[in-house]
Amino acid sequence: MKKLVFMVLIAATAAFIVLPCFGQDDTGYTTEYIDAMQKQGTERINALKAYVKKYPDKGSSFTRLAYYWLALSYFDAKNYGEAINRGLERLSMGNFGQGEETRLNLVLANSYGVKGSPVFNKEKALQYSSKAIALAKKDNDKDALAAAQNLKSKLSGPPPKKISPEQKIKMHYSMEEYSEAISYYKTLGAADKGNTEIHKTYANALLKANQLDSALKAFQDLYSKDKQAIYARRIGEVYAAKGKRDKKMIDTAIDYYLEAGWLYQKQGDNSKMKAAFDLAQYQLFEKYDFNDKVKALESERRRSQASAQKNEELIRAKKRELRKLQREIRKEEALGVAAPPYKLEKAEKLEKEIASLESGVSADTSDKAGKLSEERARILKEFEDLKAAARKRLG
Repeated sequence: MKKLVFMVLIAATAAFIVLPCFGQDDTGYTTEYIDAMQKQGTERINALKAYVKKYPDKGSSFTRLAYYWLALSYFDAKNYGEAINRGLERLSMGNFGQGEETRLNLVLANSYGVKGSPVFNKEKALQYSSKAIALAKKDNDKDALAAAQNLKSKLSGPPPKKISPEQKIKMHYSMEEYSEAISYYKTLGAADKGNTEIHKTYANALLKANQLDSALKAFQDLYSKDKQAIYARRIGEVYAAKGKRDKKMIDTAIDYYLEAGWLYQKQGDNSKMKAAFDLAQYQLFEKYDFNDKVKALESERRRSQASAQKNEELIRAKKRELRKLQREIRKEEALGVAAPPYKLEKAEKLEKEIASLESGVSADTSDKAGKLSEERARILKEFEDLKAAARKRLG
């Protein structure tokens, strides 16, 4: 839900320090109070909290002022719950300075009036804004009066306009009130439920609310009446979500994503066409656990590369063995004797092992990478076949 934040029109808390008229008993508090008020933000809040804890006597002018500024400081920090708590505490003490009671009521009205806040309470916000208006008029405080009247006006709002069922369900959806949109749809008559825009909004709300079976039925109803790309894509999304628990659903998700891609192409929207095809391809790779296999291989490759430095001695040994074998082969060739096939095969194997060790990738990892490359080619071929089949289905 969107937040509506109201600004309190008060004297700037950081600009100056208000000192009450005090007697001899208050003089001991002055220095620590001033020190606290010299601070800003969280530091000021912490200092004032420490002050009222150390000097809890609510008969003291400075202690009462500390509670007053705590309420204002918490409001500035957007901690509306604490602003309310400290404001109510200060109101309960009475004995207010000039304009202090007015602005405390204004802080309370604003704190209760922030929509989206856990403490939002329209009735209390209106109650305290009305109190602030009355006090501001009494004190002839024009700034506080204007702020309180503006807040009350915004809270009260204009008389509600009559809106159509389509506007109302879309309003709920735009405010992310998906449950409310779904509930409202169920109160409508057959004629309104037959409105495509209302039905589409209802289907989207079901999908956002993760009511997959109901969302699937709603989108399938829409798609059966009008072959729109967006409906096909949404159906694909539902089946893809179901496919996380049951892989048998993935094939259907792929089919609908592909149909969405071709329908987007028909609409001339190439970017959405590509996005739909990419989703279909991703699901096909998921079907064969290809994405997980790639991640596993990359993890194995990183581990192998991390251990490459540890292979230096083994590499030197393999190279010595290879050089010795190559000398034997050259001697045999110099004598006109063909080197035995097993020596040639062994030399080739040693060359591959050395290359693998130097790269930090084991022969086994290289073999897996080769197989994955082959599998990827096979999957992409299947993907092209599925694309062609989807195009044929749509005619």
